[in-house]
Amino acid sequence: GNFTAAVAMAAAGVFGTAGTMTLLEEAKHQTLPKQKYPSPEPIPIHNKESHNADYNEPPPRPDLPTISLEDLAEHNEESSMWFSFRGAVYDMTFFINGHPGGTPRLLMAAGQDLEPYWEVYRQHFRGHIVTWMEKYRIGNLSPEDAVKARDFEFGDMFETDPLRDPNLLGCTQKPWCGEPRIDLLTQDYITPNELFYVRNHLAVPDIEEDEYRLIIKGKGIKKHKFTLHDLKTKFPKHEVVTTLQCAGNRREDMHDDDHKIFIAPHWVVGAMSTAKWGGVKIRDVLKHCGLDVDGMALGETDTGNIKHVQFEGYDTDETGLCYGGSIPIDKAVDGLGDAIFAFEMNDKPLPRDHGYP
Repeated sequence: GNFTAAVAMAAAGVFGTAGTMTLLEEAKHQTLPKQKYPSPEPIPIHNKESHNADYNEPPPRPDLPTISLEDLAEHNEESSMWFSFRGAVYDMTFFINGHPGGTPRLLMAAGQDLEPYWEVYRQHFRGHIVTWMEKYRIGNLSPEDAVKARDFEFGDMFETDPLRDPNLLGCTQKPWCGEPRIDLLTQDYITPNELFYVRNHLAVPDIEEDEYRLIIKGKGIKKHKFTLHDLKTKFPKHEVVTTLQCAGNRREDMHDDDHKIFIAPHWVVGAMSTAKWGGVKIRDVLKHCGLDVDGMALGETDTGNIKHVQFEGYDTDETGLCYGGSIPIDKAVDGLGDAIFAFEMNDKPLPRDHGYP
């Protein structure tokens, strides 16, 4: 019963309300952006021995049985999912609905070694992940099979991601999530585009402006497809100044010896920024498609079972699953509201990290 709008939303986790999208820079930078801000003094490492220790090595478990690669490979379905990592074998079947990356990604790696996957998604290398998995360890690979198991390459879907300003401090690399240096964030009310925090869930789509389509469909309306040119010429432009903050800001504060956090990214304090967004109101687009937004906003029209506007992005994972989000229909049709399809950020075309185009 949801009203569906298929929208290109790179970085949709940050911009779910406005369904924002971002624009390619003229040249997809082949070199890092020019350093515009003085660099801070480096922080010395106080405990080098601890810093260099490998907390991701499973402990020896000679009491557990040796499992063959053939047996490991057979457990690759929802009913039984085994994984190996550096010679240890784990039965993670119970975790089928628990992984933040979704069930399809678990099945993608089931029956195989995790290390080639974790070499891309390196947020798993925080030590406490392996420690937690040890509770579900069921055996070991032979030393020879442990080498064979990880002898494959997992393709990197993030190779076409844009390069980021060096003052945007990454807390995960793939997908990229980064926050500005706090001393730079607090210099201005409006955050410069290159310093605006980035919350990606997947690789950033590489879309040409003339190829982009916004598809609107759902109950009570006629299906429409809009180009970016359509949005800019058929509807009035609106601007909204708003501060956004990731719901997980300061998550790193909660991660300590007694309380481990397993959801990434581990933000420090800078996952908030302010910008002026330019675009068209979602209600105007829905009205064009035949929805009685005025009657719904005034309570004069029964919305039936239309409860939300659901957004589906161009950004997909390795299994084809797209990123999505939603807002209540009341938010979308509010005549005094600020829900927009944005194509500008601080009077400039949207950067790719913020939802191009």
